[in-house]
Amino acid sequence: MDDLILYFIGFFPVMVRVSGLVMAAPIIGGRGVPLQIRVVLTFVTALILYPTLSVTPVPSPAAAYFAVVIRELLVGLGLGFAVTLVFSAIYLAGQLIDVPMGFGMVNVVDPQSGMQVPILAQFQYILAALIFFSVRGHHALLQALTASFTLIPVGGAMPRGNLPGVMVQIFASMFYLGVRLSLPLAAGLVLADVALGIIARAVPQVNVFMLEFPAKILLGLLLLLVLLPGYVSVLARIFGAQGELARVLEAFMAGF
Repeated sequence: MDDLILYFIGFFPVMVRVSGLVMAAPIIGGRGVPLQIRVVLTFVTALILYPTLSVTPVPSPAAAYFAVVIRELLVGLGLGFAVTLVFSAIYLAGQLIDVPMGFGMVNVVDPQSGMQVPILAQFQYILAALIFFSVRGHHALLQALTASFTLIPVGGAMPRGNLPGVMVQIFASMFYLGVRLSLPLAAGLVLADVALGIIARAVPQVNVFMLEFPAKILLGLLLLLVLLPGYVSVLARIFGAQGELARVLEAFMAGF
């Protein structure tokens, strides 16, 4: 019984860190995943990881042990938040495309967050989720979780690095990523606006305002169809071993 208690005392902070990641990370967590699956995923992942880790002795006083547990929860939530920022960049790209395309007022409910999001943003998110699993992005996420126990050991000191500055840099880089993802299609729609403006000046009899919405929607869908293979390859690189997801996780862990 004493061995079982000691095992649980060392195992519980590991499970708390894993639970923080599962709660905060999209796809594997969120409202769209049943609670039972999240609980089983957290427990099984921690159960597999714990024997491979060299966990430092956890402080025996209750207050110190509680502080360690809270720290592990914050580390797990931070890792999940870093993953969320990558998927938020994809949402941002879809929204930047939706507005000039004419879908800015048409929203659907996202089952992950329970919020209303633009149509193309939801389409790109679903596509990104499929590519995430197809390129084994979940394996890279588990590897980053395992590496976090080496870089940020259980029961270690509080962050000594510039974690707030690192998070600001990650946020800025993800915003830049969202703009880059939307730029090809958004640029095509801007050129369509320029062409329609020239037509309106050259042929005043044409009601450009009535033609603009269906023409831009049709053009946007055609551009999306043409650019889709390249978009898929870009998403595959983002979730790959050396992509933005891996770099964001490494940057977050380096901030400690």
